[in-house]
Amino acid sequence: MEIRNFRDISGYRNRDGKVMKKSRIFRGGALDRITKEQADYFENTLAVRYILDFRDKKEAEMAKDYVFHTALYEQIGALRVQAHDENGFDFEKIIKNKMDAGQFQYIFAYLKEGYQTMAFGNPAYQRLFDLLLKDDGNIYFHCTAGKDRTGVAGFLIMMALGMDEEDAVQEYLLSNQYLKQEADALAAQLKIPEEYRQMFAPLLGVEESLIRLTIGSIRTKYSDYDEFFEKEYKLDREKRKRLVEIYCE
Repeated sequence: MEIRNFRDISGYRNRDGKVMKKSRIFRGGALDRITKEQADYFENTLAVRYILDFRDKKEAEMAKDYVFHTALYEQIGALRVQAHDENGFDFEKIIKNKMDAGQFQYIFAYLKEGYQTMAFGNPAYQRLFDLLLKDDGNIYFHCTAGKDRTGVAGFLIMMALGMDEEDAVQEYLLSNQYLKQEADALAAQLKIPEEYRQMFAPLLGVEESLIRLTIGSIRTKYSDYDEFFEKEYKLDREKRKRLVEIYCE
């Protein structure tokens, strides 16, 4: 399937021994390059009913998602930084425009700000949790490469389900495996020297220090995840218990 970084978030065990069900919650990149056959598989076999696009409006317009027959599409930008352009976190496009060291430092600072702010007051993630609680069909959520905005969302879902924080970090880091071939090909195409590959790694994949910024920001503002989810996403203990009943077994 021509979807970058596509995967089913499942198989993780929470603190009460409940395991995330297979084929309920899917994550990945944009749906602008899939075929009709792949779209049919997406709707009929995977039974995806809701598609949440976390890209900004202009970003989504430049690479429009496939128009599905039955799956319901919503675009709600997940970036919470104060100033950004229409490229959002589409770092492949930014890198192709030939950045220098100064530009890289600016972009990396912007990336870090995104990770420090995305978990808070985010209408995109609020909609995601509302749909998860609605429980009338499987969900696919994405951004451009399915690694940053999507990665934070996946992390928050796992924490809302009571999963181990380190398991949620490892799930986030899986994007490096799923995007490796593409990242290697892009680095070769752009002739990025080996000594600079490590510097560009957070833009082509994900970096643990970034999701740790999200975790640190939550811990600074709230005493625990219970308080965080209730204050930020109206998820009290009963609603989180309901989420576990729906998505775990």
